[in-house]
Amino acid sequence: MMMRNLSRSVRRSACRVFLCRRYLFASCVIVAAMAARADENPEEPGDADSSKPTDVGIRLTPRIAEAMGKRFTREMTARYGLDDEQAKAIEGVFARRIMTFANRNAERGRDMIELMTAAMIENDGRFDAETARRFATMSKPLIPELKGFFTDLGRDLGQEMTVTQRLKLTADMTAAAAGVTVFETRMNRWSEGKVGDNANPFFDPADNDPSRAEPLPEDPNEHPDHRRARMDAERWMDWQLRVEEDWEEYVQNAVEYYHLNDKQKTSAQAILKECRDRLSSIRTTQWKDAVKNNRIARSLVRRSGDDTARRPWMFALDMEYERLRRPLEQLDEELKKRIDDLPDSSQRAAAREAMRKYLEERGLTRPPV
Repeated sequence: MMMRNLSRSVRRSACRVFLCRRYLFASCVIVAAMAARADENPEEPGDADSSKPTDVGIRLTPRIAEAMGKRFTREMTARYGLDDEQAKAIEGVFARRIMTFANRNAERGRDMIELMTAAMIENDGRFDAETARRFATMSKPLIPELKGFFTDLGRDLGQEMTVTQRLKLTADMTAAAAGVTVFETRMNRWSEGKVGDNANPFFDPADNDPSRAEPLPEDPNEHPDHRRARMDAERWMDWQLRVEEDWEEYVQNAVEYYHLNDKQKTSAQAILKECRDRLSSIRTTQWKDAVKNNRIARSLVRRSGDDTARRPWMFALDMEYERLRRPLEQLDEELKKRIDDLPDSSQRAAAREAMRKYLEERGLTRPPV
């Protein structure tokens, strides 16, 4: 379940995983937990193997930290234009910092991730209010550690960089700090018992919609299976139907890739605003209800344990969902095409040439650009 919540980060670089505010906390707590050993409780009456936790947990070893440092630096090299000497130094910086963080927070990270794992398995990836309150209480000492980790990491990385590289790093580390702030706000809310449906440590709908900080009252006329499927569908929609989430980043990438001028940047922002405004005409209440109903039906069939005998029905559901989603995909494609039409021929040629050269230098003899 934890990996399910992290699946969206697979398409991002390792660097972005640590800088992305949504997965910032997940990365650090998992690392801390890897260094932990389980409690060696005295044997309780009965079968010793079933009445106490395992004696040894998964460790974070220096070798793993070094491998993480290599991966982290590989992505940083492309983003910041590091030379070989800088890359080697940064590998060591990251490995040392992550090991220090892990060892300082091993016991705390272990306890938090054990609580989280049990709760999310039991509740289909959600936290109930009491578990959320306990988790928030346990997290309080970790928050200063998270802030210190990124402060120290940013300082140490900056010492290996040029002034221009440090400017970009500062922006990235600011985003990381914002991620810690989001998590801290979430934990403060949870500690007050404000925990709505579909909340978990990596994502809480109430972060963006305060009205969702309380669970909806249960309908005594709603079948328990339907309630469970409905909550799954609502959580799934929160994650999967926000095509606009990456638009801001795409526009910024286009600005950098094509070296757009001020007039073109203004046009890009106008396109971004227009497409965002048009989303509301697609994601109407009626449309959302249709998508939710589709996903509830699919979840109920899958939970029946007999979905293989009903594959034609499942196929029909998926085709209906694709039809409902298509306007979002078309708008997403339109935005990107319109942004890509902004550069003039010389900007486009220069961007293609830079990319072609980059690929050729890495062994691709016939770049497809």
